[in-house]
Amino acid sequence: MTEAPNGGPWSPWISVARSLLALSLTGTLLFTPSAVLFARLSGVTAAEQCGGTSAWSLFCLIPPTASPWATVLAIGVLLWVASGVLPALSAVPFAYVAYSVTTAGTLVDGGDQVVLVLAVLFIPYALCDGRILAWRAPRRAAGEIRATIAASVVVVLRLQISVIYLVACVSKLSATAWVEGSALYYWTRIPAFGTPDWLAGIVYAATGTPITSVLLTWGTLALEFALGVSMLLPQRVRLNVLLPAGLLLHGAILFVMGIASFSLAMCGALLILLIPARSSWSVLADRWYTRRPRTRPGKKESSLALS
Repeated sequence: MTEAPNGGPWSPWISVARSLLALSLTGTLLFTPSAVLFARLSGVTAAEQCGGTSAWSLFCLIPPTASPWATVLAIGVLLWVASGVLPALSAVPFAYVAYSVTTAGTLVDGGDQVVLVLAVLFIPYALCDGRILAWRAPRRAAGEIRATIAASVVVVLRLQISVIYLVACVSKLSATAWVEGSALYYWTRIPAFGTPDWLAGIVYAATGTPITSVLLTWGTLALEFALGVSMLLPQRVRLNVLLPAGLLLHGAILFVMGIASFSLAMCGALLILLIPARSSWSVLADRWYTRRPRTRPGKKESSLALS
């Protein structure tokens, strides 16, 4: 395993994950009209919709229907986060923008909610990150206290993401279509989330027979469960099996169902969950493209370790 210089849980892959989370929310703001994303609920006044904790939302302080500046400011913050510049300073603004969108928006999806939860959990990690640019290794080792706090945050983030996948798996077991193995047959043919024309032939053929439909449906459940318990699995399984399979799953959701913001957010979550927090850029190349010698007897790869 190739580790990042100066140790500590400062893998550039965590920075990639954080950028994907920010870009997910950026896409929501860029490609969803403000009149739709922040539409007023039927029978609810503007004051009521922005009541309670929502009153502190950026989009309640500066209503996007009256001025575009809230959206412009939010996108500016998210692009700053995605750039990886001064991650310690962008942590709280990132969480605030995510909070603003999910509390004031009426058309947010699961991906936006995932971004909010992870952005809030990221705050103590980012505050311990003294780098100017998150893509580079620290020039000197972090203090023991900062490294310990950051490492603890990574564990909490992974636990949260594991819960997301476990809930996604278990909740589907109450639906007959998932239990009998026909869920993907129906989901790929629903007009609202249906397969685009250019993929319809392949997707309909893949889900059109009972055997393939059952294999794909139950395979999705198995993968979600495996991701939910991935912290207990060997590192080689996480990197060589679960990471490619998880990216393929969310890539399929993106292209087949067109849910871009959710797919980007969950790809970022996968990087946090599965890639060691002390690894360097080359960790995936070492695993996927380089033949590695067999582990000597008596040496085992850690599943819960950060390195």
